[in-house]
Amino acid sequence: MSITIKLTKKVAIITALLISVALMGACSSNSNKNSASSTSTTTVNRFNFGTVSYNPKATGIPSFYTPPNNLPNKPNGTLIRYQKVLGVPGVPSGATLYRIMFYSKTIYGKGIPESGYAIVPPTPAPAGGYTILSWAHGTTGAAPICAPSIFQSFVYLPPGLNNFITDNYLIAATDYEGLGTSVTIHPYLLGQSEGQGVLDAAIAAQQIPGVNASNKVFIYGHSQGGQSALFAGQLAPTYAPSLKILGVVAAAPATGFQFIVEVTPTDNSVLAFTFPMLWTWSQAYTNFPTSLIFTKEGMQIGSQYVGSVCDGNLGAILNNYPASDLFQPNASLNGVVQDFAMQNDPGSVPIPAPILIVQGTADTTVYPQFTDFNVQQTCKVTNDSLDYVLLSGANHSTIVSDEALPISQWMQAIAAGTPNNSTCGLNPDYISGPGTGVP
Repeated sequence: MSITIKLTKKVAIITALLISVALMGACSSNSNKNSASSTSTTTVNRFNFGTVSYNPKATGIPSFYTPPNNLPNKPNGTLIRYQKVLGVPGVPSGATLYRIMFYSKTIYGKGIPESGYAIVPPTPAPAGGYTILSWAHGTTGAAPICAPSIFQSFVYLPPGLNNFITDNYLIAATDYEGLGTSVTIHPYLLGQSEGQGVLDAAIAAQQIPGVNASNKVFIYGHSQGGQSALFAGQLAPTYAPSLKILGVVAAAPATGFQFIVEVTPTDNSVLAFTFPMLWTWSQAYTNFPTSLIFTKEGMQIGSQYVGSVCDGNLGAILNNYPASDLFQPNASLNGVVQDFAMQNDPGSVPIPAPILIVQGTADTTVYPQFTDFNVQQTCKVTNDSLDYVLLSGANHSTIVSDEALPISQWMQAIAAGTPNNSTCGLNPDYISGPGTGVP
């Protein structure tokens, strides 16, 4: 996305911080996913949904994603069902991929089904079981059809997957609340919801029959998923105390939400991301002042498109409307929304595990200065074990491929007990990448 900023210095800074939220489109070249697909399913029983094959020509949401009626109340992360999927492009030879459905919670503690997937390495589990890598994906949209685990009209796997499988990590990945299963809307860029899903997917992966997984977990995410990963690290001690979080990795994480409401009513350059974010928040938060933020036309567009169209197509639709037609003129002054925006910035709660944050200098979606600001805030509250790597020339898309091997090496070193190379307190507060994140 190309954005020209011609503002005063003050407004330019605010807008620049806002662009960090724009993450998200570049985080997936997998954007135009208005139509996902389904394959024929041979149902063995309520728990094991058999085996299906990858079919990019199928359409619609497979029956796997319709949860059983009258689900009992179970602990978060409890596995509801699983299904083996064959032939998905990009899955390493010999590895086994499963769709999974598991229990999670809304931000208000209501139990919900959530979907995702797991990839099991072809090599035997080590003593004690596979270490889990819980992956948090970037923006795909807020409609159920946009779930990565549907695996048909698009395939969105963790960057560097071959490295992680070679290192014998079991991959667990949530679709996030409301993607795949549709009992709630996807609360886009709502950190608590995303972080809970990341942790619950790891717990669920431990329960796949015949898979020997440990409670040791690395968390890794990019863009929207970078925000998700950092929130998962913050939530883990209280929400998922059974997991032993070895480390948290965030690539170009979405931050700066506290600035978004200051330009939202007039800035069309990031409308494809600010509109679905605030619309889904209006559906997720019980005390969101919807009518004070959106015009009647904005509420109509939100109701009609946000929950049914994936990110690329949604952006094309929103391009037909000036932001001023969708948002109330005083929306930026609403204190409740400003508070929600600040709450969804990671970095205010300590993460009791080593952290690696990687960022490209050429990123025009999440700007380096926004990540730098968030790192500074995080260093004030966390355990000072935060390594910030700034990679010259990397952009929002290439940062995850350029840093794939260093991230893998960092995880291996941390798992082996090597102390993290914290950059907190340094001036500047980063090291020049690619680096491994450890001495």
